[in-house]
Amino acid sequence: MRILILAGSFVVSVPGLASASCRVANETKYSFTVESGNTSNQSVGSHTTTSIAAGKILGKSKEGKTVSGFCKDGDNLVIKEEKGVPILMPK
Repeated sequence: MRILILAGSFVVSVPGLASASCRVANETKYSFTVESGNTSNQSVGSHTTTSIAAGKILGKSKEGKTVSGFCKDGDNLVIKEEKGVPILMPK
């Protein structure tokens, strides 16, 4: 931990606490509830683009469709449907 003194105020800077995220574009008709990194209950709606926590991804729709994969901070991913199966891939 670093402590910086600026004009008599204390500012605490803790490296590694910045939230890393990746963008996911969902091009399917399914909405997914996603767990990624250390974050659960993230929503990736149908035909939307959103940011989710970086890390291992596991998503499930209410219809029972699943997607999984991994993203690093700053990655851009897309969920597409091929032959009835949602697939998570780099955009």
